[in-house]
Amino acid sequence: MSDNLTNGPIRALLVAPTPGGTWLREIRLPFPPFPGLGFRLDVYDMVNVDSVEVGDDDRWDVHVTCFVSWEGGTATDKQWEQAGFEQGVYV
Repeated sequence: MSDNLTNGPIRALLVAPTPGGTWLREIRLPFPPFPGLGFRLDVYDMVNVDSVEVGDDDRWDVHVTCFVSWEGGTATDKQWEQAGFEQGVYV
């Protein structure tokens, strides 16, 4: 994603639950996220925000958590890694 769009004042955690595990990525946004918002990861790949949770109960140092899904179906582990996500645990 462009640095202009990922250096804003809102800290967001992108969470992608998949059958193979959960993928996480922290970003900064210039405006509040909302369901239906899409993040273009590169020329061809995009994730869509399915739902947004405000706050983090002091578990993460973020303002919002965005649950996302890969546009057009499922992604491979390699695609998640290339998009800057890391496998992790979100509870």
